[in-house]
Amino acid sequence: MSPFEKVLKDPVHDEILVEDPWVWKLVNSAAVQRLRRIRQLGTSYLTFHGAEHSRFTHSLGAYETMRRVLRQLQRECGWPKDHHTRRLALSTALLHDVGHGPFSHTFEAIYPVHHEQWTKRIVLEDDELSSILTEAGPGFPDLVVGVLQKDGRHPVLQQLITSQLDVDRMDYLLRDALNTGVSYGRFELARLIRSLSLSGDQILVKKSGIHTVEQYILARYFMYTQVYFHPVTVGSDVLVWQILRRAQELWGAGQLSDMPLEIFAMFEGPDKALSVHDYLAIDESTLLYAFRMWTRSSDEVLADLSQRFLHRRLFIPFVRPEPSPEEWAILRTAARGMGFHPDYYVSGRKSEMAGYVYRNSGIYVEETGSQPVELSRHSRVVRGLEPDSEFRLFLPKEMVEKNGPLGDRVRALLGISES
Repeated sequence: MSPFEKVLKDPVHDEILVEDPWVWKLVNSAAVQRLRRIRQLGTSYLTFHGAEHSRFTHSLGAYETMRRVLRQLQRECGWPKDHHTRRLALSTALLHDVGHGPFSHTFEAIYPVHHEQWTKRIVLEDDELSSILTEAGPGFPDLVVGVLQKDGRHPVLQQLITSQLDVDRMDYLLRDALNTGVSYGRFELARLIRSLSLSGDQILVKKSGIHTVEQYILARYFMYTQVYFHPVTVGSDVLVWQILRRAQELWGAGQLSDMPLEIFAMFEGPDKALSVHDYLAIDESTLLYAFRMWTRSSDEVLADLSQRFLHRRLFIPFVRPEPSPEEWAILRTAARGMGFHPDYYVSGRKSEMAGYVYRNSGIYVEETGSQPVELSRHSRVVRGLEPDSEFRLFLPKEMVEKNGPLGDRVRALLGISES
């Protein structure tokens, strides 16, 4: 009987290899296939038109990256030593994002349960997924959750799944750079993997791989500053948040009934916890259909916000210091005077980028005959990365272009000179 093998073509890794029929069953479970209907970069497709790739493609990529890392560590250090640990590593990499909702972190602002909590619940409570995982051994779903929640039972796997040098980041940086069309998110993945080693329970980087790790860290830094925190993308997220917030408010007041059935459970509030079954029924196609329905809403705010998102008439971002209470009051008064509800049309968002975190979670470099040394002690490039933050104000274009005293006050506050 020929060995099991599935080869999937992939734009980042060329080929993704599945050699275990059990892993293939996980890939084809409904919970994992749902990730095809959730974009990896949320609303970034409104900024970078190529950013249409899904959480599913990234999950496969994280799996393949883990498979290659395991091959390196097996050859270099003889780890993992058993098939059970290998399965745990591969399945956790594949399932690490299974709890993401539509438009990712924006969705969490409306239904305030973090996607990591949903991942835990789905792994443990979804009958199909839990049943497949249990085929690998009693209590296997709990082991997957333990790795994701860093319970300390599998420290090496925890580092490979969630650290500053993990298979999640290794894949999404390359995949996101490819699909957004930017070059600064690229690094040499094969060489980075070859530089990995293991000492006890600590993942290490060989000294020969320091420059490759610097390349990877800089790629992450620039992807955050130039792609993930792009002002237009952040503004698109703000618009989605405002749509959902308005819809939830109308639902609570008994003034909204026109929506997909799947969203009713989401809006029923914390008194009735959303079930895993209900949560898995919600994806981006569900929300986009709701937005389409809401363009015909009798509520002018909801209808207008939904139209703005679907037709890409986004709020304009302004990078500036956070307004003072007096400046917020001016903007809100101007918005109200122009016919805009200030609670939904005047927004601000602060984006923060950590750079490289070395305290307690740094990357360690292998040292011959001595203890490993934290990367920043070797690298001036890494030491030079400092945390960064930026505040953006988001307003409708009409508020900035409006003629008359109200428009003049808004432009003066924003420092826009008349021309």
